[in-house]
Amino acid sequence: MTNDERVTAVTTKDGPGLRERNKARRRRHILHTALRLFVEHGYEGTTIADIAEAADVAPRTVTGYFPSKLDFITEWPAEREQRLIALYYADPSVDFVELVDKWWRDLRDHLDHEEATLTRAMALANPGVVALAEVEVSRRIAGTGFPFDGTDQEDPFEVAGRSAIRGVNSAFERSVAEGRMTDRLHEDLLNLIRTVAETTHVGHGALKLDR
Repeated sequence: MTNDERVTAVTTKDGPGLRERNKARRRRHILHTALRLFVEHGYEGTTIADIAEAADVAPRTVTGYFPSKLDFITEWPAEREQRLIALYYADPSVDFVELVDKWWRDLRDHLDHEEATLTRAMALANPGVVALAEVEVSRRIAGTGFPFDGTDQEDPFEVAGRSAIRGVNSAFERSVAEGRMTDRLHEDLLNLIRTVAETTHVGHGALKLDR
């Protein structure tokens, strides 16, 4: 084999993996740049052109990864919601509290701390955008068949239960993003989820975003 053939072989073998890693790094860089701009200048005050300039890429590169500004703010809730659904389908018989525990541990094990911190700061700087993102994520994943077992959408008591559970989950995610999560706090919050679920009879669907 000639030197040129060896180079070609290495490129053919390793190229796709390297390209995928480069694409992932570029995507992450663009996402983080956008989140920082949303914190500094507000969601409405930031354009795709602003993001491209700050990220030092062409506008079409930005839209190649994120077709609209809305895609930047749906990144975190969409990823979290999809992971919850994936964990459920991996074992549909899983108990609700056990599912939450798996979901939380998965977040702690695979957290991108910088992205979590930026997402948290963006949410604080643009409170109205959070609800917009959740509605959009729910619309996009409609039809997944994720169960609403034991959750009557009209019953005030169960509505309160779902709200309480989501509040606990938000507190968990905030503590993780801020680097304050411990095993003890994890267990305490999980026990709070268990108490609310048992008292209000809400099930897996308590954590699914409403449309």
